[in-house]
Amino acid sequence: MKSIHRTLQRLALAAFAATAFLSQAEAAPIVSISPASQNIGVGAPGSIDIIVSGLTAPTGGFSLTLGFNNSFLSSVSFLNDPGVKMGASPLDLSGGFSGGSLDLFFTADASSTLLGLTASEGASFTLAHVSFLGLANGLSPLTLSNVVLSNFDGTADLAGVTSTNGQICVGDCAINPIPEPETYLLFAAGLAALAVRRRRAK
Repeated sequence: MKSIHRTLQRLALAAFAATAFLSQAEAAPIVSISPASQNIGVGAPGSIDIIVSGLTAPTGGFSLTLGFNNSFLSSVSFLNDPGVKMGASPLDLSGGFSGGSLDLFFTADASSTLLGLTASEGASFTLAHVSFLGLANGLSPLTLSNVVLSNFDGTADLAGVTSTNGQICVGDCAINPIPEPETYLLFAAGLAALAVRRRRAK
């Protein structure tokens, strides 16, 4: 009886930890690629949006690097803040395309206020729109790195920012499924339950 009680306590604790972790993950900003996966033909155009979601405070600037395989994809163009959420006169210091990467650095209009950016950006908005052309058959990962979001006036970085990658299949190739963060949490909870069950059997 004691072992059953102990097992139930451990399962409840594991479930609570998973829930707490998930709520923390949801509370932190996530920069992601949309769509996460797509197919385009050789010689055909393709495009993605780089989106931030989970904002609980507005961002006054962002910088990141988008990596891609330039054997399969040719860079065409990019547009920061296509929805004009960061003010009418922002500052774009992006490095642009270089080989298989795109460096973005963008700050909000200097006259933007906390209230103004909060109302404009909401919890989610598009940071950048990027266009490609399919060059040859193959699967190109789209990787986000060096991702930084600043607070509304650029005096500090927003905490806990994470990112999720994507991919573009050009021509004849297989798309690999990209797991969502929730999938990892469910997998971890399942492993914890198996460990408790195995311990109980011993």
